[in-house]
Amino acid sequence: RHPLTVVVGVRIPVGSQQIFAHAKICPPITNYTHKLQNRFRSRIHTIMKNVLWHSLGLEEVREKLRTDFKRGLEEKEAERRLRREGRNEIAGEKGSHYLKIILNQLKSPLAFVLIAAGGITIFLGHYTDSIVIFLAVIINTAVGVLQEGKASRAFEKLRSSQKKFCTVIRGGSKKLIEAGEVVPGDIVVLKMGDVVPADCRIIEEKGLEVNESVLTGEWLSVGKDALDKLPPETHITDRRNMVWTGTLVTEGWARAVVVSTGDKTELGKIARLIAEAGPSETPLQKGISKTAKFITLVILAALFLLIVLGLFRGQPLLDMLILAVAVGVAAVPEGLIVAITVVLALGMERILSQGGLIKNLASAETLGSTSVILTDKTGTLTKAEMVVYKIMTLLSEKEEFKKEEHKDRLQVLEMAFYATDAFVENPDNELKDWVVRGSAVDKALFTACLESGIDPRKILEENPRLDYIPFDSERRYSASLNHFRGEKRVFMLGAPELVLGLSSKIYKHGKEVKLTGELRELMEKAYERETEQGVRVLAVAYKQVSAEKFPHHGEQGLEGIFKDMVFGGFIGFHDPLREDARQSLAEARRAGVKILMLTGDHLKTAVKIAKEAGLAEEPRYMEGSELEKLSEGELAEAVERVDIFARLLPHQKLDIVRAFQSKDEVVAMTGDGVNDAPALKSADIGIALGSATEVAKEASDIILTNDSFSIIVKAIKEGRRILDNIKKIIIYLLSTSFSEIILIGGAMLFGLPLPILPTQILWANIVEEGFMNFAFVFEPADKDIMKRKPKENSAKDVLSKSIKEMIAVVSVVTGLLLVGLFLLLNFLGYPIEEIRTAMFIAVSVDSIFFAFSIKSLKRPLWKINVFSNYYLILAMLVSLALLFAALSLPFLQNILSLTKLHSAEIAAIFLLGFLDLATIEAAKYFLFEKKRKRV
Repeated sequence: RHPLTVVVGVRIPVGSQQIFAHAKICPPITNYTHKLQNRFRSRIHTIMKNVLWHSLGLEEVREKLRTDFKRGLEEKEAERRLRREGRNEIAGEKGSHYLKIILNQLKSPLAFVLIAAGGITIFLGHYTDSIVIFLAVIINTAVGVLQEGKASRAFEKLRSSQKKFCTVIRGGSKKLIEAGEVVPGDIVVLKMGDVVPADCRIIEEKGLEVNESVLTGEWLSVGKDALDKLPPETHITDRRNMVWTGTLVTEGWARAVVVSTGDKTELGKIARLIAEAGPSETPLQKGISKTAKFITLVILAALFLLIVLGLFRGQPLLDMLILAVAVGVAAVPEGLIVAITVVLALGMERILSQGGLIKNLASAETLGSTSVILTDKTGTLTKAEMVVYKIMTLLSEKEEFKKEEHKDRLQVLEMAFYATDAFVENPDNELKDWVVRGSAVDKALFTACLESGIDPRKILEENPRLDYIPFDSERRYSASLNHFRGEKRVFMLGAPELVLGLSSKIYKHGKEVKLTGELRELMEKAYERETEQGVRVLAVAYKQVSAEKFPHHGEQGLEGIFKDMVFGGFIGFHDPLREDARQSLAEARRAGVKILMLTGDHLKTAVKIAKEAGLAEEPRYMEGSELEKLSEGELAEAVERVDIFARLLPHQKLDIVRAFQSKDEVVAMTGDGVNDAPALKSADIGIALGSATEVAKEASDIILTNDSFSIIVKAIKEGRRILDNIKKIIIYLLSTSFSEIILIGGAMLFGLPLPILPTQILWANIVEEGFMNFAFVFEPADKDIMKRKPKENSAKDVLSKSIKEMIAVVSVVTGLLLVGLFLLLNFLGYPIEEIRTAMFIAVSVDSIFFAFSIKSLKRPLWKINVFSNYYLILAMLVSLALLFAALSLPFLQNILSLTKLHSAEIAAIFLLGFLDLATIEAAKYFLFEKKRKRV
């Protein structure tokens, strides 16, 4: 509010957007405001530098970049600039990648609990316990590092396999170089099919059109002009004289001078904004955090009660601390974080085998919790390629291409092909291996000819071309002059209103008839009807002429050639739906996942694709201009009732992601363009196509290597299986840990010595239970897994009410049976060493047997196929073998302080294990099965 405050504002063209940036520059009243002033000045200077390239004339650009528009840079100067400016690449994350992965593994709250328990055991001199605890942490970290490192290497391999090259002029000669070696001042030659390697100003162009969907999301290409074709007053705000990194040349040819490379490009600036957004905590991380807090509270409560009870009974403090270590060791599930890491790692492998590259372990589970998928249209639901969709003649509007179909349609298709510039790069190869070059329209027409039985090469041999006019955004047509059956004929392919306006006759059943007003109106309505459905329509016409070549553009006579044409018909093009899209969307909806389409393309096109894909019979939609008027609260309500958001700007996609997240939804978003990247980064799970831009891939958690939407559905199923198995592992490990607490607490309550030693507990938890625990990693998915609602698969709630009930049932039943056995053996007068050996066997046997109860929380054991997981059977056999090894081998007996028991005593303990299993099944039936039947 200071009277000398200055507000500076500029409009910055970014892609097809106009962004207004402003900053307030305040007088330096204090040192602090002086720093702010310098910061704002620096920002405005940066903004003005960006605008400068738009506002300068070509001669000024040449002087500023010290380059020659004809000869380009000399090789030595290019090398010097490459050393100074750096490679033309967007910088990735800095720092030691493996160090970062290691730190991520140690961030787990459960890892903190284990490390704390290990530290306490060192302090108390229980070094064997410390070694075992820290070994569990090391194993978990190693598995995580290896798996995420493998994913990282796969990602880098994917990136390196997609290196791009471009043509530059250096020292007066054309040269093909890697795009990463382009420097400011280089003169780049762009032609149809090229990816623009850097931000450039156009020096010269002919019919240049660029697809900017990576920046804007729009499918249709944008016409470009060289600077000298634009009025001076449009230089600052007009984007037509610029081409941007990552965009695709779809038509024409151009020479352009590079003005920005790497991080300084518009794509690089977006990448920096994405990097500033920190990763959000995944649902499983939140769930594990809750689990860790739950375990910590149980441990602290148990320690407090036991120590108070012991001191009240007159026990020495040192003995109580030793007891605390035993309880702590019993309660901490040493194998939990290792098992979870392995579950995620194997899940990553399975999803990768189906075509989904997951970049980090935490992302593997998030898909299982996904409740909303925000999907792009182009390249995700569609193939991102143009095909001939429909040919409309005066009496025919059929959609299939067959030789026996209406002759007029075949004639119109052949006419259209004459006006293209498509060619086969390798004509000597077999037909299936042909590489067709040309614009998207050219290739679509070439393919349509082949499918309809027309040989494009043969008709050009029989009717050779005399002259050709390529498509131009200003002319809005292409034309070919050919020898045709003993005469000269011109064929035109262009904008419907232009071609129809130039025509005075119409082709009908092989004859030329007068194009009456009634017929003209009929054809115009047909064209408008298709256009409203989002179909791109071009018109075809022909005419017999006497000219040997076309006059140059602007010369007298050119207009006369295209007067009184014979109108052939319309050809509709569209981006076809992927074959598996409809089925995949249906399966995702059955799984309770809400699916919305987010696109920068036209609304009519989006609605058409949505209907084809079965997204909704009558899709509800909203355009970006309407969304912009909504408040946050209104947007949060709107996302619930809308199926399609069309004509979206990049920041609006981000707003939609956040609107769903504010409603506690787990959001997965697919995308491939630079404009998708901020939303991909902010979504709970960002999914990029394999053909996506580097920025989109960097921002994503999952990359679909073959661009199929069906992979997402398969990954959701795998994610749900992962969550199910993680819950089973948590139930198994916490149940065994808490039953051991009940055992130790019961002994203390009756004033008896420790029933089992810390080292024996660690052996039982890590060795005996470890194999059973890891066997749950391979549990198959339940049959109804894709019929559940997303809330039933929430990773945030891994300790749900039913899970806690199951843990309580198993812990209490097993714990009380163990306490009963301990009291019985003490009553019978067995020595403490034999009692501890018996309790060690009992703890191990119980944990082995009741694992089968946890295979299903909904069904009793007799309704479960116990052989559905052979790894669990194998794990049981290995665990039993290790138990007998511990009882038989002298060195293990010494480490674990075990003595020999009689066979009858061991058999009795095994019977106790079966009794435990039966009791748990009975409790599970009354708690879950009867409740489910009532529901």
